[in-house]
Amino acid sequence: MDLDRKNANDYSLTLARGIQVLEIFSPERKVVTTSEVAELVGISRAAARRLLLTFTSLGYLDQTKSSFGLTAKIASIGQGLLARQDQWNQATAMVLELSNRMNESFAISVLEGKWAKYVARDQKQRISSRPLRVGDTLPAHCSAPGKVLLAALTLEELDDLLETHQPLEKCTDQSITDIVELKECLRKVRLQSWGMAEDEFELGMIAIAVPIFDSQGRVAAALSVGSTKQRRTVGELLEEFLPILHDAAENISSKID
Repeated sequence: MDLDRKNANDYSLTLARGIQVLEIFSPERKVVTTSEVAELVGISRAAARRLLLTFTSLGYLDQTKSSFGLTAKIASIGQGLLARQDQWNQATAMVLELSNRMNESFAISVLEGKWAKYVARDQKQRISSRPLRVGDTLPAHCSAPGKVLLAALTLEELDDLLETHQPLEKCTDQSITDIVELKECLRKVRLQSWGMAEDEFELGMIAIAVPIFDSQGRVAAALSVGSTKQRRTVGELLEEFLPILHDAAENISSKID
């Protein structure tokens, strides 16, 4: 963990060190002492003890004499993420059914920084020169699901993201890396409620995507279908697959939190 930002106004060094303490635990190191924590985190014994006792009072650690170990409550920290992962696992069944029925590659992606990350995908269908699996990412600005996810951001969120990740990666000559041009593209995606990428991540690849909404009406993910120009035209994807994507996304949206 990088602690070089300790002088920044928006950075809590105490919280960062507390997280470092929790990261010490592993299947090989189930209990720790104050001295071990002080040495591993690089803090004084007094600071280490304060952190350990704070986690103990909150119920995340259990103290036995001079040792501290995790309690079952630690699992509550990741419950939200686990629940989200579980719902995407459930949605995988629909992704596989669509892929088998339409004989093309369907997937669900979420935004992770500047990336569109696959959380559900038919891994048998291969449209890229490299295999793309659940957990893999595509640059959001030059992928159909990424455009849908970026278009859902507020203008302030989008500006912050683009400023943080300059310059944008140019995967092919068709990749949109100009900020003004990209914002105009995302404006159109927002208005039409679907996005498309043609030759932008890899030459010969085409894809379209639509938003998946959570129970609050916010865009939670994007459902996409991709193919190659040897198999499909852009017109075919829009005519045959866009209505199917919208129907499937509405179905998935009704089942997620």
